[in-house]
Amino acid sequence: MKVTLLLTCILFATATYGAKLEIKSLPDEAELYIDSGQEPVKVGVTPFKTDLKELVSSYVKGDSFVIELRKPGHETYRVLLAKATDVDILLTATLPSKLPIDYVKKHDQLINDLFGVQKLIRGKNFGDAISQLEDLEKKHPRLSVIPELRATAFYLNKDIEKSLSYYRKAYTLNPENADAYRMKAYLEKKLGVDSEVK
Repeated sequence: MKVTLLLTCILFATATYGAKLEIKSLPDEAELYIDSGQEPVKVGVTPFKTDLKELVSSYVKGDSFVIELRKPGHETYRVLLAKATDVDILLTATLPSKLPIDYVKKHDQLINDLFGVQKLIRGKNFGDAISQLEDLEKKHPRLSVIPELRATAFYLNKDIEKSLSYYRKAYTLNPENADAYRMKAYLEKKLGVDSEVK
């Protein structure tokens, strides 16, 4: 595993007070390991703050040690530090996602497409919005937001039956979609039909 030195390290000399080690990360709750030449030992999660002298005496055997930050779905960060107990150390790390760039690009494109559809709906261009959403739904059939937006476009275009059908579909795909459930229940009551989806 390569040693990454993208962590920012700021050292402050302290003569009178006990030296502190503080580690922050984006995202939070990265697991913190100390490696001094043997098996890395987990010592906590970020944000992390401790007495440096106590940490060094407990875990560091040689003249240097590696601080390692791990979080599932993110790159592991490592930084090599000299054994020192008379300075305050503040480490701040941003752990990049392990997601492949193609995955990120596809999601960025989907978000841009959905913003474009929302603009069409706000501009009352319901036909184009529905057409674009139909194409998006073919590419992303498991996302509830797409049939929910279709339902909204049909509702604003005063096609209540189709709107209800797509709100039901959105709720079926994601039973935690509170907006889809609320509109489904409202339209079922308005049309006087029984709920097909509990």
